[in-house]
Amino acid sequence: MKKYLDIFLSAILSGVCISLGVCVYLSLIATAKIIGSLFFGLGLFIIIHFKLHLYTGKVGDVLNHSPKYLFDLLICIIGNFVGVLATTSIMKLTRLNPTLVQEAFKIVETKQADSWYSILILSTLCGVMIYIACKGHEKCEYPLGKVIFCFLAISIFILCGFEHCIANAAYYTLAGIFNLKAFGYFLLMILGNAIGAIFVDGAFKIIEHLRTPKEAE
Repeated sequence: MKKYLDIFLSAILSGVCISLGVCVYLSLIATAKIIGSLFFGLGLFIIIHFKLHLYTGKVGDVLNHSPKYLFDLLICIIGNFVGVLATTSIMKLTRLNPTLVQEAFKIVETKQADSWYSILILSTLCGVMIYIACKGHEKCEYPLGKVIFCFLAISIFILCGFEHCIANAAYYTLAGIFNLKAFGYFLLMILGNAIGAIFVDGAFKIIEHLRTPKEAE
């Protein structure tokens, strides 16, 4: 029980971090989109540094765990959404609300007009970038390299319009758009983020296996 409470509370904090990144990005998107995308990365950097639970950062580890890990991911994503909902609800009470809602609505409108397979593909690519950000930060031996891996990978997925299920939860709640199509697209985003991260993790495992010298028979 203690383990799941830790995951849940940690996931809520991750949702808060991602939501704050979204708010910074929306505040700058009209005048300094590239800078906004870089500032967005601070949310993930905090999550990685403090080892918080973010669905898109944890789903790539599925191959390293037993099937019970799927329940951990479920608790994680629920916590992430709770953190997003709490943060966006609070932000709506501030003077920033008009700008955040206006820009979020534009982004959500584009997503809603997109096809399901486009959403799935873009979600998969986002999963790839988040995996690279997290594992690059973990594997790189140099402090500057860790920062570059995190911030550039995030900036790339933001500028390319890749679909991040937790960040999108913030966009949708700010825009106030909730319908059956949005729900279906969220399921696709969750699936796509998982496919991208697990695919890259599996590919690296195969490469590592092939490069490992075999013992002499």
